[in-house]
Amino acid sequence: MEGSIVVSPRERFTSITASLQSLFATISDEIPVIVVEGCSPENTCQQLEQLREQRHFEWIGTDYFITPQEARNIGFDRVQTELVVFTDNDIHYEPGWLEALISNREQYDSDLVAPLICIGPPEASIIHHAGGRLVIKKDKGNKPYVTERHRLMDRPVAELSDIMTPVENEIVEFHCFLARSDYIRRIGPMDERLITREQIDFGLRSKVAGGKVTFEKNAVVTYMAKIPFKEIDLPYMVFRWSDELAIKSLQAFTGTWGIETETNRVLNHWIRPHRFRAFKSAFSDQVEQLGPKRFYTEVVKARANEYVTRAFATRTNMTSPRYPRGPAPEEISDFFNTVAEQDDMAGEAPGWIRHSDKPMIIGGMATMPSRIHTLWPAIASILPQLDRLYLFFDRFEKLPLIRHPKIVCLTSQNFGDHRANGKFLGLLMAGDGDYYFSLDDDLLYPQDYVERMVEYLQQGDNTFVAGVHGSILKPEINHYLNDRRVTNRSMASDTESRVHILGTCTTAFNTDTLRLDVRRWKHRNMVDLTFALICTQRGIPMNIISRKENWVSSQEENQQDSIFRELQKDDTVQTEMAKALLQHHTNTLKKTQAIASGTNP
Repeated sequence: MEGSIVVSPRERFTSITASLQSLFATISDEIPVIVVEGCSPENTCQQLEQLREQRHFEWIGTDYFITPQEARNIGFDRVQTELVVFTDNDIHYEPGWLEALISNREQYDSDLVAPLICIGPPEASIIHHAGGRLVIKKDKGNKPYVTERHRLMDRPVAELSDIMTPVENEIVEFHCFLARSDYIRRIGPMDERLITREQIDFGLRSKVAGGKVTFEKNAVVTYMAKIPFKEIDLPYMVFRWSDELAIKSLQAFTGTWGIETETNRVLNHWIRPHRFRAFKSAFSDQVEQLGPKRFYTEVVKARANEYVTRAFATRTNMTSPRYPRGPAPEEISDFFNTVAEQDDMAGEAPGWIRHSDKPMIIGGMATMPSRIHTLWPAIASILPQLDRLYLFFDRFEKLPLIRHPKIVCLTSQNFGDHRANGKFLGLLMAGDGDYYFSLDDDLLYPQDYVERMVEYLQQGDNTFVAGVHGSILKPEINHYLNDRRVTNRSMASDTESRVHILGTCTTAFNTDTLRLDVRRWKHRNMVDLTFALICTQRGIPMNIISRKENWVSSQEENQQDSIFRELQKDDTVQTEMAKALLQHHTNTLKKTQAIASGTNP
């Protein structure tokens, strides 16, 4: 079967060059490729011209800032083949991806086929979307609401199996998917009013139309989301995720489907933080120099307003947006009434997770063979409060049998000998703006643990790391073990307080505030001090939360193989690390005092 490929912008200009190079390396020269972009920088246009000299493709450039949905419609207008692939301009392609999609469509007579979409870099390593579904319910007021679910999101590709990723599917991601062209003409065009909720809208239209959607795990592409933004990309990013377009998008979605979209929550928990993260990655040095609040005021706010004004100035002569007509309100009502009555089986299907604008609550825990008897109670106390638990098995010859959709098992055989540091390996898979909890396998966590810790972090705009167990170093350190004042996790505390060191048995933070890669750490089983040094060097405060006595409790303490027992034998290295930590605090204090007094620090 013949197919064409339509490439549209997602949120950057410059990603298109590497993406097209990857695309052309994995498809034949005969396949029509249509690239749609608008107002790309001169250098990017030059690169596109050079690429077109090497491999022909149709290039449609507009003189106005264009949304992804507008670009998809413009590109599809040129499609003359039986099949079409819609793909974004920041995708990396693995060999055989297109053949696998076409084979799946032929085998199952599908209208739409979703590939295995990873998130990177690195490529083809961590799953972003392995099929999905829309769970449709009605609230107590009989109003419909829709929850989008992804399979195996943020899990290693190694977990793929026919059981975990069946062909059955309900929704495609707009990052990349294959469609029958006549099907798109029947339910389309793409709704140009939408810059968010577009794939839910498309998924609902497909369900109403009775379309067949399948998933193909052998068609592998990677959404290159984690590459830092370039400054030259920010004008498009800010336009594409602007408040104005987002609000109109949510209003249009509600107008079509009658589903409330909680506009303020979407803006404050996704749109605005996503823009801020882009600026942070483009100006990382300035963030460190100014701090998050000044950086937002002095850099993000001013530039974003300028970028948005310029972008919309290019769209003054735009015609009315194209969007599908129907379904009729009566048809939508009947559809929701019918579907909402069906049982939601997603909770019983392995690998399904909820995907929404809310940040994920992620836990990281390390364990070893001697702690199995305390591991299960520890997990039972915290798992109901988490969306995901990354569980690191340190030096296990045989893993215990664990089958739970929330738990991702990591092993020292696959990730290296990290000992207790392994509790932070989950950060490699965590998304931006998520909350990460480091946990221990011999503690019991209260039912309100996550709720209270997140609330405490949010009260401080996520600018610090929260904990329960912490210590203050004495002015002079001879022995780390003795020269510190410890606020034990079992102790009551009426007030919050700042500490030099947090016990990583009870830390929580937002991933926008702190990222770690324990694979680069020099020391093993010196987690608390290494963590404290990193936070202190980056200027991130560490605070302990107020709580009642034994809010977090221990199952066992001072075990024969515990880190504390080793510390009692020899704290030489820890003492030197503590001295370095204290010296950094002293230097920072002197610098602050000098600046305040107007002298040269």
